[in-house]
Amino acid sequence: MRMSLRRLKWLAIALPVAFVLCLQLATETVLAPKLGYWPGHVAAAAFFTAGVVLFASVIFGWLERSQNAIIDRTRELAVLNELGRRLTESVDREESASLALDAAVRLLRPSAVGFSEQAHDGTRRVWRAAGAGSDELSCALSEAGAGPPDPVRQVVSTQGEPGVLLSAPVAGEPSLYLHALLDARAEAALAHPQRLLQGVANHAAAAFERCRLFEDIRARASRSRALYEIGLEVATSQELGRVLKRVTANARDLLGASGAALCLVEEKTGRLRLAEVAGEDVLAGDAVHSNGHTRMNGTAPLLTSDLRSCPLIAEPLRRGLLRSRLIAGSQVVGELCVALPPGRVASEEEQALLAALADMAAIAINNARLLERERQLAVLEERDHLAREMHDTLAQVLGYLHLKAATTRRRLASGDLSDAENELQEMEDLAHEAYVDVREAILGLRETVAPAEGLVGSIRQYLQKFSRQFGIKTRLVPVGDVNTTLRPEAEVQLVRVIQEALTNVRKHSGAATATVRLENRDGELEITIEDDGCGFDASRIERQEGRSFGMQSMRERVERAGGALAIDSAPGRGTRVIVRLPVEEGGWYVRRQSVVG
Repeated sequence: MRMSLRRLKWLAIALPVAFVLCLQLATETVLAPKLGYWPGHVAAAAFFTAGVVLFASVIFGWLERSQNAIIDRTRELAVLNELGRRLTESVDREESASLALDAAVRLLRPSAVGFSEQAHDGTRRVWRAAGAGSDELSCALSEAGAGPPDPVRQVVSTQGEPGVLLSAPVAGEPSLYLHALLDARAEAALAHPQRLLQGVANHAAAAFERCRLFEDIRARASRSRALYEIGLEVATSQELGRVLKRVTANARDLLGASGAALCLVEEKTGRLRLAEVAGEDVLAGDAVHSNGHTRMNGTAPLLTSDLRSCPLIAEPLRRGLLRSRLIAGSQVVGELCVALPPGRVASEEEQALLAALADMAAIAINNARLLERERQLAVLEERDHLAREMHDTLAQVLGYLHLKAATTRRRLASGDLSDAENELQEMEDLAHEAYVDVREAILGLRETVAPAEGLVGSIRQYLQKFSRQFGIKTRLVPVGDVNTTLRPEAEVQLVRVIQEALTNVRKHSGAATATVRLENRDGELEITIEDDGCGFDASRIERQEGRSFGMQSMRERVERAGGALAIDSAPGRGTRVIVRLPVEEGGWYVRRQSVVG
């Protein structure tokens, strides 16, 4: 346009000057000699007037056409700019397609405009269209045949009118094209219809890519949130069935599958046993839903190279079966499989998601097995502790009573009533002591950490019962905020250590009072059990710990929980047992140190 205006400027200058010179020359040499002076100049003036009118008409006609072209171009740019602005606000593919079609209608004024996709047989079908001639657009695409459409194709409407079918590819969408069906007059009225259609297609391509990225981000966020929630439940929940049910449901929902199933390996047979299922009509054979529950009597072989061989899945769904192993350590503990809709192939990202869900389930299974083994080990250890305690206390007392009873019978037989009376009194004292020990053991076994009371409340209740039962004044002294939650097994071991320490106070110290102090110090929870009894030589106990069952039991409990034990005592100044636990880790840690009284 700039070059045309520059050329017009020089033409507007040069042509009038040349015309005037030529007219003046013609007047002086031709018109005046033949017509006379005045008639010649009148004729020259008439020619000049006609030339001016013709020149002005040509110039202004060209300016008008240029102005109309500028207006049309401005309108086209405005429509494309508005389309781009509105598309940036849309993250929905269907809405973006509608906006693109509306813009194409405003720019081209076609009888129909629409997007087409390539079908499985290679032909094109209209995905979304606008305009009164949508049916004619479909017919024109059918006549075009298979393969990529031509950019410009001459067509004839059902009324016999000639027209043209314009096609523009949508970048980033190999099978997607934008089409416009125009009649011959509408095409002639437009300067560059194909370029305008391609511009709309380019805007639509950018919008579709943005929608795809947004959907991908939203899907990734949904998957990440689901994995986080499952991971949180794996870390906090001890209900394996609940975790596996959630993993199976998320596998179906996140992958858009028809159904999902989770199987566990039977340790005896090595085959898979159905554990959880999500979706209707997923299973085959005996593994079916019954009253909202799944009968877990279906079994299948472990994962093989044939991904469609699982007999637990219904036959129509096996064609889209996707499976992943559940591996805990180096052991395969199960399988997680999903049945994808017919014709759909899982992407690498979906396979990775299924593997992540399978890993979550494997972690939950491994945690459940470790917890069960830990519970069994705790039961065995507690049984061993009870056995040794009964052997060192009750068994020895009963054996001693048996010897005393035999001695008393012989004295009665010999008529030595006085010594027999003394023997019976000693037997009575021993029986009472054994009774007290048994009551104390029962009290210790019944007491545990109540969730409603917490650690501090549970210890306070035990101390109150201990004081009432044995007559030793005991008190709990919490220093500052000590409402700290420890691991359940750590809390149980702590209560048992306090019970064992108080048992030693009752049996050996002769103390009238005992104090249990809890205090947070340097990020640790410090527990001190202190009495005002006779005390003992702590160094001698350290050397003879193998023969001191009470001290050995406390040390074993603390070390089993990952800590150590510190004892401060001397004859005549009581005893202190000190335990420290790191609060931030929720575990046990007892600092080994020499405590100076």
